[in-house]
Amino acid sequence: MKRTPFALTVVLLLLFSLVPLSAFAANETETLPYFVSDAAGLLTAQQQQDLESQARAVYEQYGCGVYAITIDDFRKFGFSSIDACAEGFYKHYQMGIGDEHNGILLLLSMNDRDYALKAYGSAAHTAFTDYGSYRLAERFLDDFRQGNWYDGFSDYIGTAGDYLARAAAGEPVDVPQQESSRLVPGVKIAMIIGIPILIAFGCCEGMKRTMKPVKKHTNADEYLIPGGIHLDIKQDVFINRSVTRTRIASESRSSSGGGGGTTINSGGFSGHSGKF
Repeated sequence: MKRTPFALTVVLLLLFSLVPLSAFAANETETLPYFVSDAAGLLTAQQQQDLESQARAVYEQYGCGVYAITIDDFRKFGFSSIDACAEGFYKHYQMGIGDEHNGILLLLSMNDRDYALKAYGSAAHTAFTDYGSYRLAERFLDDFRQGNWYDGFSDYIGTAGDYLARAAAGEPVDVPQQESSRLVPGVKIAMIIGIPILIAFGCCEGMKRTMKPVKKHTNADEYLIPGGIHLDIKQDVFINRSVTRTRIASESRSSSGGGGGTTINSGGFSGHSGKF
């Protein structure tokens, strides 16, 4: 009897959902034959097959795997974080295409509504920059928060394909560059220094024109008012103060930050994680 992709996926995921990943041998690996695996049961059989077709089309066109896995709880596999679980799945199930195992994995853990988005391989790192990873997540998180699982996964696969197309064209999705960065350094310096000087000069000229000319006195006595000067007011005026500042280190946040490019960890993965 010929098994459908959905049936085979269910069998595979039932097996690894019952065995903690800590029980896997260090050098032992398996192969996950499909791009979309729904152990949490969020999709219908038809929806999973449609998403599988979409992911396979992206792979055939760009040579990069776009994977999606749903599970009930990543802790059942012996991991302390959703990031470690996603990376462990990727390695153990030999995901990715080619010698570099290029691909990107979206893992959902439904117990605490965690997600991890992890890319691996030079082609995937080029296509899915740090900035691009967060922009990609924006496309599916709004659907997931409303329980629109099929739409979220479809947006994820479609947008990943768009990012791979942009990277293939030499224009990966990355931090937007300001128009001013295209100016030559000399022009930038002239603008930074020259414009404030011109503004200050204009202000001074305007103030100068509003002043009334007065006669210049040559004797200090001419400035004294009748009756002399009486100092009846006493004030303490502080002309200097000393301020000590101590820098307080802030916790790292899950944000895209200001720099471009892709940050790759010691395991060879880029990407991020969060809640939905």
